[in-house]
Amino acid sequence: MNIDLLKNLSDASAVSGDEQEVRQVLARELRSCADEITFDGLGSFVARKGNRGPKVAIVGHMDEVGFMVKHISEQGFIWFDTIGSWWNQSMLNHRVTVRTRSGEKIPGLIGSVAPHALSEKQKQQPMAHDEMFIDIGACSREEVAERGIEVGDFINPEANFARWGDDKITAKALDNRAGCALMAELFQAVNNPDITLYGIATVEEEVGLRGAQTAAECVKPDVVIVLDTAVAGDIPGIDPIKFPLKLGCGPAVMLFDKRYFPNQKLVAALKESSKAANAPVQFCTMKTGATDGGRFNVMGGGRPVMSLCLPTRYLHANSSMISARDYEAAFGVIKHLLENINSEFIHELNNYI
Repeated sequence: MNIDLLKNLSDASAVSGDEQEVRQVLARELRSCADEITFDGLGSFVARKGNRGPKVAIVGHMDEVGFMVKHISEQGFIWFDTIGSWWNQSMLNHRVTVRTRSGEKIPGLIGSVAPHALSEKQKQQPMAHDEMFIDIGACSREEVAERGIEVGDFINPEANFARWGDDKITAKALDNRAGCALMAELFQAVNNPDITLYGIATVEEEVGLRGAQTAAECVKPDVVIVLDTAVAGDIPGIDPIKFPLKLGCGPAVMLFDKRYFPNQKLVAALKESSKAANAPVQFCTMKTGATDGGRFNVMGGGRPVMSLCLPTRYLHANSSMISARDYEAAFGVIKHLLENINSEFIHELNNYI
């Protein structure tokens, strides 16, 4: 596991629509082993290795949930809109970073009202995000402008990468920098002369799987493996039947989500790779969200697709948590699968009689 790569990716500021910093990290990492690096019209990153056989794509999305500056008050406070899905109670009093048009990063804090100034009724009511503001320590709108902040600037949680013990990793944006890191490590490690391998990092997944659609149209892969995250249900307060995944028990095959079903023969092949690599896998469903698989599997008449997700605690919040063991198991399983794909394998995936 390349922990430095994962840290660099997670610490990068890359809210949906502003993924430049992650693109730069991936380009530096993969330039030496890629035959070609290109981008689709929205900015999704596409690295290619090889030029014969079927096109096989491994995909992770670059963007993270975050915010955008929508108003700056005369007193120097910043009002914002959410980008992607947030739970209001996970936002208050957290530190954030405003990324200016010049790339400078300005620290801020989502302000909260002290309990001394709240009535008992107010204490029981969650605050709507429209009532929230960001404090950067400025005293006026002019001072905010002097620091380079404008309406339309992107805001993300403050970088907070940490390794806890031998197994747990906490950071912002593990959804889905963990998938991007896995994509990059697999792209570097796999050398299968029977396929053309594509490493794709899509933009704007959190706001409608947009980069997956444009990347699919550009690359037209023959088979796709999406690497993402999914809710771990191994904490208090979550229904373990609806959310069965546990940290440390292996990556999870997404059996369906809001927009996708996997190719069943591809799932069977992954189970065989799990045995061969001696790496466990789990299984889950997701009725309230979607992965990039939902765009790739309906492109151009349809393609065999499978999503493999790392169980993750505290998704779409300032800090999430994954297991290094799950990450390494995902790497082993997908590497074995990719090394055994050829034209005959792809033909069998598409043989429906």
